[in-house]
Amino acid sequence: MDRLQAHLDRTYPSITARVERLQNGPPIPYPVEVRISGDDPDEIFRIADRVKTRLDSIDGVRNIKDNWGARTKRLRVDIHEPRVRRAGLSNRDVARSLQAALDGIPLTEFREGNELYPVVLRSQAEGETDPSQLESVRVYSQQTGTNVPLAQVADLDLTFQPSRVLRYDRKRTVTVQADLAPGTETTAFAVANRLDPWLQSASQDWPIGYSYDFGGKVETSGESQQSIFVKLPLAALIVVLLLIVQFNSIRKPLIILVTIPLGLIGVIAGLLMTQKAFGFMSLLGVIALSGIVIKNAVVLIDRIEIEMNEFGRSVDQAIIEASQRRLRPILLTTATTCGGLIPLWLSGSPLFSPMAVTILFGLLFSTALTLGLVPVLYALLYRVSFDDFTYWMNQ
Repeated sequence: MDRLQAHLDRTYPSITARVERLQNGPPIPYPVEVRISGDDPDEIFRIADRVKTRLDSIDGVRNIKDNWGARTKRLRVDIHEPRVRRAGLSNRDVARSLQAALDGIPLTEFREGNELYPVVLRSQAEGETDPSQLESVRVYSQQTGTNVPLAQVADLDLTFQPSRVLRYDRKRTVTVQADLAPGTETTAFAVANRLDPWLQSASQDWPIGYSYDFGGKVETSGESQQSIFVKLPLAALIVVLLLIVQFNSIRKPLIILVTIPLGLIGVIAGLLMTQKAFGFMSLLGVIALSGIVIKNAVVLIDRIEIEMNEFGRSVDQAIIEASQRRLRPILLTTATTCGGLIPLWLSGSPLFSPMAVTILFGLLFSTALTLGLVPVLYALLYRVSFDDFTYWMNQ
């Protein structure tokens, strides 16, 4: 990819060429996008040029461009009304003469068999775009038949204008776009975090009515996470109700739910150690991790109930016995799960690697919480005394 991109940039400098991997998930045109909105296109482009310069100073960012493209030529014809009237012409005469010189005037169609051929009236200056050449175009009056040079009744001015005008939320918007160099640790979120403080400071000097926002992966990831957060409270409520129905208690589900947020300690540590970004797939990993933590805690608490109800042990004995009996199954299931996640982590996939790191490191930490914290919380909430525990062990 690097050799091909370098060859294209070196051999074809006048084109915009991109070499990229096949994307996983919804296609995103550019991972880094900054939208600049306002009224005056010239002012928008001045701001966009400053944003491009700032992006160019960030390591790992390349192929910086905007979605309006290069500006195109525009020939402005400024007609002098008094001169046109003195020459016996009209604005329509000037327009038709320019059309004949530039594009030609369609007159009719000639049919030959099943084919139709257009008949177009063109002047000798047809195809000319140089203002110095167009000034000699003759403007004919349809009423009098007289003609005068175009330079006598109008001034020609060649300017440049945007090739297209795009809008976002009904405002003129230029989107500054950029790619990320492959093989670097730079992510779209890291670029946004570095660029946002500068944009907040620079926007204080912008005219009123001009604003910015981020697109690309930052926007799509936010939209994906928002779609999950909308339904997440309902799912959490269902989980809580199922736990209450299963244990017919409030304290036992409370013990289980307390261990879920603490598992984020392992998630954060894992993402920092592996330098992975917390995105949409990492969020899915956290949700999956919560289910595993709940399952381990439910199994352990259920074993405590079995030790008390079926084997007639006291509460302190049941807690210790259940912790010992569930130690090996929980450790084995954790080891097999982590072993299956290691290939996904080492694959370096931008889609699955962050999710694998989230579940793997979070599961390692949450296992310790399940085996150590759940029995402690159970003893605290049920006020279990271990004063006679030593005597029971000696028996």
